Amino acid sequence: MITEEYLKDNFLTAYFVDNERMNIEIQTTTEDKKSVFTTIIPFKEENPQYQALNKFMSLDQLHESTHEKTKTEHELYKEQALKYAKDAGLVGNEIAKDNYFSEIVKLITEDQENEDHLFALKLAVFEIDAVKDSVDVEKKKLIRQSKTKADLVYNTLSIILKK
Repeated sequence: MITEEYLKDNFLTAYFVDNERMNIEIQTTTEDKKSVFTTIIPFKEENPQYQALNKFMSLDQLHESTHEKTKTEHELYKEQALKYAKDAGLVGNEIAKDNYFSEIVKLITEDQENEDHLFALKLAVFEIDAVKDSVDVEKKKLIRQSKTKADLVYNTLSIILKK
C-alpha cells in the first residue's frame, strides 16, 4: 500500500502508464535500497494513494515525468531498431567522406558472391541511365547473370564505356 510515510523514504519516480492517463506507476525502493518495486494505482484525485503521491510529485511533474519516460523509451527503441537493421544488413554504417572511396572498393571487392549484395548492386546498376537506356540486350543479360560483384562491375562498365 502506498502511503505518505512509505514514500517519504522510498519514493523514486512515477508516471502514467497508459495513453488515457488513467493509471500511474510508482517506483519505490526497498528499505535497504537494493531493490526497486513498482505499484500501479488508478489516477483519481480522491484516491488516498494518489494523495500520498501528490505530496512528493505534483500533477504537472507527473505529466513531465511521463513525457520524459516516453521520450527515453522512444530513443531506446530507435537505437535498437537501427542496431537490428545494421546487424541484418538492411542499412549500412555511415561512411566518412575521406574514407568514402576506399569503403566502396572494399564493399565491391570483398565477399564477392554475397547474394544480398549482388542483388542490391544489380538493382542499383539498372538505375544508371547508360545501363537503363542501353539497347545491348546481351550485355544487360550478362549483368543479370553475374555471379560475383567483380563480374557485375565489369559487365556494367562494358556498357557504360561501350566496349
